[in-house]
Amino acid sequence: MIRIESILKKISEPQTWLEDRVYLLLQHHGIRTPEQIDLHQLCSTYRIEIQMINGRSRTHAHPIYPNRSIIAIDERLEAAEQRVKIAHEWGHLLLHEGIQPQNTEWMIEWQEAQANHFAEHVLMPFYMVGPLLIGVPRYDAHHYLAQLFHVPLPLAKQRYDRFLARMHDKGFPVYM
Repeated sequence: MIRIESILKKISEPQTWLEDRVYLLLQHHGIRTPEQIDLHQLCSTYRIEIQMINGRSRTHAHPIYPNRSIIAIDERLEAAEQRVKIAHEWGHLLLHEGIQPQNTEWMIEWQEAQANHFAEHVLMPFYMVGPLLIGVPRYDAHHYLAQLFHVPLPLAKQRYDRFLARMHDKGFPVYM
């Protein structure tokens, strides 16, 4: 009989370079639970200041301090959506160089997709998701995850669906 811990370990193994790097980054900072995903603290560690603005979220170099950056987040967004934007923009700062408007359209699309995946992995790492789902009814799972990880419901649903797909891909029965 296969134990649940071994199943969750297989499902939680990183499948991409980005997922592996994000998990190493989180583990380097000792982040093992959803409550420990403090984006303000993480950004501060990387000399990134978060500012609230009334406008489109973006990132740019700090105007006063060299080798520092600013993530500007639209203050009109809900708190959960702000977390997604912070993680997304942090992904741009860690993964990309240069000014996006000077890139080709396909390069911009690739960078945006990569920053979105970075945000998903930072905000809801599978190594945390699996153990938290034990005993949670399937129809409540995405609501439970959204609340626990402080993310918008659509993101929680997307990550939950990917978790189920990964279970299926690893050969574990999933009834969709």
